[in-house]
Amino acid sequence: MTGHPGQRPRTLSVAQAPPAPTELGPAIVAAREDAGLTQDDVAAALGTSRQAVGYWEQGKRRPRTDQLLQLAALFRTTVDDLLATEETPGRPAVQIAAMLWRKSNIELDDDARDGIQGFTDFLDFYARLARQMKRDITGLTRSPFLPGAGYGEYAVDAKRKASEVRHYLGLGQGPVADIMGVCEALGITIYRAHLGRDLTKTISGAFYKHPVVGFSILVNLDMTRGRRRFTAAHELAHALLHSATDAIVVSGTGHRGEQREAYADAFAGEFLMPEEGIRRTLEWLGAGPKVDDVEPVIRLQRTFNVSYITALVRLRQANIITSAALDKLRAIPPVRIAAEMGFAPDWPPLPGAVTDRFPLRFRSLLREACAQGKVGESVIQQTLKLTAEQAEQLVEEAPVITCDDMGQEWDEHEALGAVPA
Repeated sequence: MTGHPGQRPRTLSVAQAPPAPTELGPAIVAAREDAGLTQDDVAAALGTSRQAVGYWEQGKRRPRTDQLLQLAALFRTTVDDLLATEETPGRPAVQIAAMLWRKSNIELDDDARDGIQGFTDFLDFYARLARQMKRDITGLTRSPFLPGAGYGEYAVDAKRKASEVRHYLGLGQGPVADIMGVCEALGITIYRAHLGRDLTKTISGAFYKHPVVGFSILVNLDMTRGRRRFTAAHELAHALLHSATDAIVVSGTGHRGEQREAYADAFAGEFLMPEEGIRRTLEWLGAGPKVDDVEPVIRLQRTFNVSYITALVRLRQANIITSAALDKLRAIPPVRIAAEMGFAPDWPPLPGAVTDRFPLRFRSLLREACAQGKVGESVIQQTLKLTAEQAEQLVEEAPVITCDDMGQEWDEHEALGAVPA
């Protein structure tokens, strides 16, 4: 390297020298695409412009050191010595939540933003806790159900994919007892947050491919129980069918009418209530192929473990009820009629316990970490934005289930030889 006459050439050590822009640009592109992010996503996470990200990738400009550290945290990859995967004290925070806010396409209120921030904070905390406990908690990172070229656009293909997933899980044409359990069985983490009830100012759910935790789903806890269940199945569709091209998908009124959202709705409907299963049940009940009476709807609802409204929506999707019948059946009080039919009250509101928000696998890991003194309640309160009472509730042991007849029932099993010696 040359300098002014009489001046010694200035050199940089290997550790100090950043890679040349022409070398760094393609590495950023490769890392970004591997993470399934767009230039807009990166810009939102780093608080910069899409044009700036484009300049970095084209080699026209070089990101500052703090921006390189942010890129490293975002992509979980390395570019020479500057894009390190290990966390560095004082590293600038990556605004993952900002990417989800931008994807919503609506002006989110404070409740929604706080809930989304809680989702991303939880995932990062979960990843740090697992690393500290030397546990591999990485779930699904690549879907085995990705549609082929041209098969990810139409409702008929979404229904076929729903059947494929049901077959994989051994569900046949029957009900999905627990959608949360289904996601856990597939290696998908579900987090539920209070995002607000006004869906014109918030989102119903989201999918995010976290670089450590893997496929993760956010569900709005302030919606009705039936809509939460449908949203979980809807986001499951995004995870299994759209994750090859999108690391982040946000669902809500801002995306209503989009082809991808219609695709996910078709998947969710078929997954929760397969049309063949509906028709088989109606045939077994002695009801006709067209329904205009409330009783078979209630029996279908109870059979498939969905809400009354979800059952009506699904029946309309399957063209089993007409628009006129839908309007009539919506006006009928299903709880009173279900009670008259001998059914117990259904769809009680979820309890307000903080444990409703976090997946069981995380709660188990957290309890173990607390028992070993690896994490304290003050850290839990700060990181997960909980009160002292909520933090204590989250880490306490599972409640003991008691029943007056448990002793007698055990004796009966034992007396009849059901208990192995």
